[in-house]
Amino acid sequence: MRDERAATDLLGRALDRRADLHANSRTTCYRIFNGGGDGIDGLCVDRYGEYLLVQLYEPSLYDAIDVIRASLETIAARTPFPVAGVLAKDRTLVRETVEIAERRRSVLLLGERPPEDYVVLQNGLRAAVDLLHGQNTGVFLDMREVRDALAQVYAETHDLINLFCYTGLFSVHALAHGVSRAVNVDLSRPFLRRARRNYALNGLPVDDRDFICGDSFEWSRRFSRQERRFDLVVFDPPTFSRNKRKTFSVKRNYRQALAALDMIAGRYALTAVNSQTVCEDEYRAFHPPGWKCLFVRHEPPDFRLDGAPYLKAGLWHTR
Repeated sequence: MRDERAATDLLGRALDRRADLHANSRTTCYRIFNGGGDGIDGLCVDRYGEYLLVQLYEPSLYDAIDVIRASLETIAARTPFPVAGVLAKDRTLVRETVEIAERRRSVLLLGERPPEDYVVLQNGLRAAVDLLHGQNTGVFLDMREVRDALAQVYAETHDLINLFCYTGLFSVHALAHGVSRAVNVDLSRPFLRRARRNYALNGLPVDDRDFICGDSFEWSRRFSRQERRFDLVVFDPPTFSRNKRKTFSVKRNYRQALAALDMIAGRYALTAVNSQTVCEDEYRAFHPPGWKCLFVRHEPPDFRLDGAPYLKAGLWHTR
């Protein structure tokens, strides 16, 4: 990718394809360019309010970084929203975990750096994002349509448990639409602090009892022993995770995890797999035989694909 004119043309066409999103005042964060689906393997560009975040998944793209910068400077001048800055993040494979924090730190390509606590909108709700540090920003852009699809069951939902809650946006969405209580569980204290921040940004009361720092599986078992059920269980685990005592792999452990969730899922469960190595048929087969699938959603249209979808997010009736 050394031809600036060709790169600018591909970026411009991708920008035009997202015209409906540019005009949507309820959401100011979404994908503008999605790798091979938009014509350049390994290159993703996301909008976060007045900033563009470039993610580079292929090492070869670093040889073309000047072309990418110049093309984005041209594109930034024609976006239907103001662009204050353009950042780039290294998303190439890192084998040594000690390198991750430094490698995932964003660098400024154009304009100005965003504040560390920058606020965007998704589904009409405010969310704090960090565009500078870490692998993820605090908002999963591909879950936008899944959150809105959940609204169909909120009228029957008094409480939910959000396992692997990350920054709590499933809970924020539910509470803002009439659900009475959400319990958030995550191993990361920084993520839970960011979840509290998202509550505050949306005028939701913060009760410390609703933010549990701990292993989601252990807490599921604890609630099961207490015979505690939740009207809605949200289960969106990482594809692979490791803590001090155990590892979790979607391929090996997902079915067993869902069998345990069956004990606390009082009415509905939202489950998700984010991996191309698990096809939709396999994802569906992971679930307990008594569960009825109400829908399965994939990536939204801004995540233009050149292959099979990686996201399988399903709402299941458990009782």
